[in-house]
Amino acid sequence: MANPHAGDTPHWEAAFDYYYQDQVEAAFAEVTESGVGEGADLLRWYRVIEAEFVTRKKSRTIDVTPWLQMEFVPDQLMGLEEELAQRTLAACDEVAQRIGWSHGSQTLLSILASETEAPWAANPYGYCVSKEPYEKICLPNYLVDDPLEFGQAVAHEYAHVISTNIADEYAPRWVEEAVSVLVERRFDRGTWSDFKADRTRWLSERELEFALTDRTEDEEARKEEIWNAYQQAGWIGRYLAELKGENSLGAFLREIANESPVANILRSFRGQDRTDRALRQVYGVSKRELFDRAYDWMCQASVFSD
Repeated sequence: MANPHAGDTPHWEAAFDYYYQDQVEAAFAEVTESGVGEGADLLRWYRVIEAEFVTRKKSRTIDVTPWLQMEFVPDQLMGLEEELAQRTLAACDEVAQRIGWSHGSQTLLSILASETEAPWAANPYGYCVSKEPYEKICLPNYLVDDPLEFGQAVAHEYAHVISTNIADEYAPRWVEEAVSVLVERRFDRGTWSDFKADRTRWLSERELEFALTDRTEDEEARKEEIWNAYQQAGWIGRYLAELKGENSLGAFLREIANESPVANILRSFRGQDRTDRALRQVYGVSKRELFDRAYDWMCQASVFSD
């Protein structure tokens, strides 16, 4: 989840400082004092902070491993916390093995209180945010009723933890989603058919990045556009994995973060951004070539499989 601009009042500036330290009680006190800003432009963040605050008031936290903790509301899990903890660990282990990552980054999985689920929820499917002292994954409570969907959501968000840390936060959103949707294994046959039937649905790199990050319009009205963007990112991740295996995605992310003198000089000399140079180093393609070839490869797939 993207870091917002600083709030337009001292209360919101303080709230974001508290929020990124996961001091959600103090953050909520600040936003309650300040309100949601002119034109309600901070309503989305108000809802995010409120949901984490409501959860924190009722929750308890258990250690799953030295690097993984789970926060939950006990009377809402009906004794399933140990099973969910093990499902979380299994999903994280699988993703780490597929991408080529060694656990270590401190991670908190927070299963949000059921009362925070509402039509106006800012992130109804879950999200990951970098905080101090850990990466925090927040998932809606309804996911605990479906073990498969719960595992997919954990996999998607833990892939963000991995991408953020390997790439040192330099990876664009479409790259992170390419990895996350790939490991989540949630590919939609209908969208696949739509892409094949209409090339204009397949966005350019800039269009895809905008579709995944834009928060200026009503997301409910943009639901299909957003879903298509996630699916396209996933197909790009699938294509990269087809080229050199899923572990190559870890190498790709590491190359994006490459700060060696040689890498910096070559990027500057060739006028490349980090992502373009990393693609050329690992896969031998430019961003434009990647988007064109991934589309062609997707269209030629004779069997739809996960």
